[in-house]
Amino acid sequence: MQVRNTTDANAKPSAGEVVRNLVSVFLPMEGLMTVAHGVGIFMLTVGSVLGGGLASAQVYRNAAPGEMLYNVKLAVERAQLLLAPNEDYKTGLHAEFADRRIDEATKLAEENASHQALMPGVLLSFNAEVTALTTGLDTMKAANPQGVVEAAKLMERKMAVYQSELRKASGSVPPEYQASLAVSRDLVDGSTLKSIAAIVDSHLADASSVSNTVVTNKFEERIQQAEDNLNAMTPSTDAAKVATDTKVKAAIAEAKKLVKDQDYRAALSKIEEVAQLTKEAGSDAAVTPAPAVTDTDTNTSATVKGSAPAEAAPATPPAKQ
Repeated sequence: MQVRNTTDANAKPSAGEVVRNLVSVFLPMEGLMTVAHGVGIFMLTVGSVLGGGLASAQVYRNAAPGEMLYNVKLAVERAQLLLAPNEDYKTGLHAEFADRRIDEATKLAEENASHQALMPGVLLSFNAEVTALTTGLDTMKAANPQGVVEAAKLMERKMAVYQSELRKASGSVPPEYQASLAVSRDLVDGSTLKSIAAIVDSHLADASSVSNTVVTNKFEERIQQAEDNLNAMTPSTDAAKVATDTKVKAAIAEAKKLVKDQDYRAALSKIEEVAQLTKEAGSDAAVTPAPAVTDTDTNTSATVKGSAPAEAAPATPPAKQ
């Protein structure tokens, strides 16, 4: 049988070919793949947020920065924030997402150079979550004065953990990423001070809401941290650094006296001054321990009222691609 190697000029293209030709004219294959990728993320996001359940959550939960499903993970988080029923719940989500980002950043810091290069982007997202937490605390001070004390205690303890993790990460990455870590550490330190300020404000507005002992303990923990940072600095004969160290020691001594006199507002201002001075003195080498839980500082591990329940951490980290 002879096979024809010519095309029948009278043959008409099928309907499918006509559609494909039209699509290729108005939407090239590259654009079609981009649209398909976007639609895929959208469908996964909708399924995860509205469908719920373990199956949909595991689609993205273990995704790490640099993996394809990591964008889905971030999209799901944004959708959850948009659908949050109230501000308290939204604040709880921000706390959960900040936990995720700090965990991702510290894991990247321990990986190879290509993964470490992803860390600054993750830290930017972490900074956004911490900023949202601080804003949520400010909002709660006006809307829910009774609940702000426990929220501030919880936030202060979270910030202490974040600070410790960031300082640990700084010992694992090359110099080009130290600036990103320093920005995050400064932001976390500022949020810690705002948490203490919220506790002090509540005490001054209503002494029964927070005891003198709790307020004093918060200041003492902060002062001890400043002293540890100062002692951990490398001795220097530089005149400017010596002068700054002297200012730090004097400010710490003044803060102690103000706390003893229960002049908490002035003590708070002095603590903020100490924080700025120690930053100028170059105390980044110090490791800040998380404050210990005392009998007078209870319920600090409880979730914020109305907040989302925390998700269990995956048993094993996902493989990097």
